[in-house]
Amino acid sequence: MGVTKRKVSLTLDDDLIVALEQDDETLSAQINEAVRVEVDRRRRELHLRALIARIESEDGPLDSAEDEAAIARYMRLLGGPA
Repeated sequence: MGVTKRKVSLTLDDDLIVALEQDDETLSAQINEAVRVEVDRRRRELHLRALIARIESEDGPLDSAEDEAAIARYMRLLGGPA
């Protein structure tokens, strides 16, 4: 079973289009993959934030230097802002 496609109109910076057109893959496929990667990154970040909130509700604030360093490390690993 395939993924349903929907045609939309986008306005992109010319330099991005030029760079993407250098690839053999279609522009639509490249944009689709880039958006999929970003949506996945946001989903992982949301889950990490929910986990942090749950831990804080059970154990109190994660505000030690070690806690902050661990959170920053996981955020970097998941592709989110540190």
